[in-house]
Amino acid sequence: MLDEGEYDYILFDLPGSRNKLTNNAVVAAPNAILPLMPVPEALNGLRETATKLVAPIRQQLGEFDILATVPNDLSRRVDQNTKDRRLLESMNTDEHFASYLMAGYDGVDPDSGDLPEGTTVEEVLDAHIPPFARVTAEEWDAIDNGEMAPPKIPIRHSAAFGDAYEERQPLTAYDPDHPQLDHFETLARIVEQGGVQA
Repeated sequence: MLDEGEYDYILFDLPGSRNKLTNNAVVAAPNAILPLMPVPEALNGLRETATKLVAPIRQQLGEFDILATVPNDLSRRVDQNTKDRRLLESMNTDEHFASYLMAGYDGVDPDSGDLPEGTTVEEVLDAHIPPFARVTAEEWDAIDNGEMAPPKIPIRHSAAFGDAYEERQPLTAYDPDHPQLDHFETLARIVEQGGVQA
């Protein structure tokens, strides 16, 4: 049993499907960060999570915040037609992706990509994609036209994550100079402030 005030934050690592464990966690901690890997089923998984987990919870319990969606385990270039590129482009430009993040709110239809009146896709994505992973439609055009160098968007695949886990150490202790630690700090700030742009 936890004593009140003993912890500032408690994180649950749960599957995106609805079950008793997930329901209990949502009641205890009504905020989520959704990691997405560059695999074909990622966007379908997000749709299922949004429509079968997030929307019903928002409709039954009221507020349930998706603080951020985070690309995870990236390893390929984004200036070519790779899985990484397809995931990132959907995360950063797709109206359906934006509507998944708003599922369960009035005026939102994830199937059609409709958002509440007066809400733009850009506003929703700016509020849910961490700055290190945000690439606007104009920036994608500039990348494709050779006018902008393609970014190397974290969080990238790194053996250090698995190595730290095997050593039973946090990454900050195992490799305190790891270049991706700044991005985890950004995620920690998102949790503390209650969103990307709170």
